[in-house]
Amino acid sequence: MPEILRLDSDAIGCKEPLVARYLTMLADCRALTIDAIKSMRFDLLYWRRNDFDSNISDLLYHIAFVEADWLFVDVREESIPLALSEHLSYTDRDNQGRLIHIGTEELEASLNRLGRVRTALNETFSAMTLAEFRRLRKSERREVSPEWVLHHLLQHEAEHRGQINLLKRLGTESRPKA
Repeated sequence: MPEILRLDSDAIGCKEPLVARYLTMLADCRALTIDAIKSMRFDLLYWRRNDFDSNISDLLYHIAFVEADWLFVDVREESIPLALSEHLSYTDRDNQGRLIHIGTEELEASLNRLGRVRTALNETFSAMTLAEFRRLRKSERREVSPEWVLHHLLQHEAEHRGQINLLKRLGTESRPKA
């Protein structure tokens, strides 16, 4: 019998049950993203219809970059630490506002980057009280609570997973199988 994933607040341990529930939802969202890419042909990771479109590798980078930015800049109110920023060596957008094209890298590098950022996020959020989870942070860019940040990250990754699945399908239909 296959292992059953628990989707309640006990699945990820932390101080506050509501935070645990959000972190569990994030874990489920990430598992679905990983499932979408885990057995993908190598060439599909970099396939794009034209020079202006993003590829799946670019989207994975963008997901990690945005998660790190929201976590450190908005929630923790600090710079992304060097240990993570060396894995995020590009901005996420070019001069025209399009997602940056990062070139080719092994899928394992993308997965490692996503994992490092998520570990930092889980460590930060799992220690929060409910009051801290709902406390507004103000920056030059916005005013936001950590609770809203997790909502946004769930939606952000799910939207990009849809793009990833579309790119897989379009790339498979337009290229001969290896």
